[in-house]
Amino acid sequence: MNHSLSHSRSAKNLLLCALTIAFAVPPVHAASGGSSESSSAGPSTLPLLQAGSLEYLGAFRVPDPESDNIMGFSFGGGPMAYNPAGNSLFIGTLDNMVAEVSIPTPVVSGDVSDMEFAELLQSFADPTEGSLSEIGGDLINLGGLLVFDGKLYGTAYQYYDADGLQRVSHYSRDLSLDTPSFSGFHGLWQPTLTGFVSGYLATVPAEWQSALQGPAITGQCCIPIVTRTSYGPDAVSWNPNELGNADPIPGTPLVLYTAEHPTLGEWEGSNPVYGGTTQMAGVVLVAGTRTALYFGSNGQGEFCYGTGTDDPDLVGQPDNEGGTYCYDPVDGSKGPHAYPYNFQTWAYDLNDLAAVSDGQQELWDVVPYGVWPFELPSDYSMTLGGVAYDAQRQLIYVSQLWTDQDGYANRPLIHVFHVR
Repeated sequence: MNHSLSHSRSAKNLLLCALTIAFAVPPVHAASGGSSESSSAGPSTLPLLQAGSLEYLGAFRVPDPESDNIMGFSFGGGPMAYNPAGNSLFIGTLDNMVAEVSIPTPVVSGDVSDMEFAELLQSFADPTEGSLSEIGGDLINLGGLLVFDGKLYGTAYQYYDADGLQRVSHYSRDLSLDTPSFSGFHGLWQPTLTGFVSGYLATVPAEWQSALQGPAITGQCCIPIVTRTSYGPDAVSWNPNELGNADPIPGTPLVLYTAEHPTLGEWEGSNPVYGGTTQMAGVVLVAGTRTALYFGSNGQGEFCYGTGTDDPDLVGQPDNEGGTYCYDPVDGSKGPHAYPYNFQTWAYDLNDLAAVSDGQQELWDVVPYGVWPFELPSDYSMTLGGVAYDAQRQLIYVSQLWTDQDGYANRPLIHVFHVR
């Protein structure tokens, strides 16, 4: 799927609060022990996040590579995972490397030069130790990262798996990137449906692990070929500790959409919830609430498949590549278009996912209870790369790709949100 590389906006006001505030946020302990409310009444009565539940704290820059021979973070920025042991982030690169960086104080500004650089804590390394070819096919990408019980877990996927042949996706390794420890790739849930699980990863809060049948979830959305992946946000619960004990790793599907059940909309279309231009960066199950919050972007205009153009006179004319020209002043590539584009979040009620886990509801009948657009101070790129979550401080980290332009570099910015 082709994505827009830039986006022009006239409005600079943030939909979410963009006041400069101190980065000292008190810790929230719901993730480890659950709240008193969940202890007495169960998690089903916990509150739902609303459109104003996220407070924007600002953004920071990722560091330059240590050597001219290293691509570094240029054109990268996903996947991403929070490391509680070091209060740091693992971040992926375009060439499927991973590095660990510090988390400086974020700054609210539309000028990246106002923002602080993170420090490089561990240099760039291949987390799979040269094993990506085991996935099979061409153009393999890192899909998700997760720190769980002192290990780094990840996924990888074949970008254009036209025949749906990928069968393995998940791996684990030591948090030390230069320590040989790659586990090998393993299948999860149903290997013939790897396209539904080979992407983002997230932990499940302690209070929800019984109802959702696992301490973590995995998913995948919105990559070619659309029929081998979910038509919108999805989630399959699993236990990372089972990796290596069973193959495939057991999983419990909680929500997903198929070509036979495209509940949120058809790929060849556009609506505020889902369409052919929808992109999904990751998901957070917010501790102390009953909300799963997905982050991504979505086209708001009329769907068109062809070559993007900023010339209205060309729209609808043959593009000499077997398609037509589509009006899209920010993306001139051939593919799906639905200009203009929004950043947005999809909010799901975990009670609905628990009902699916318990066999009371069909997977594809679950729908988000809220879909909320948001803006970021820097509007160069409409592509998000990864999502990470610090449950203790209730901080969500979201990478925006291709936004920190510095010479030949196109590094991501890391934006920080606080859950109120």
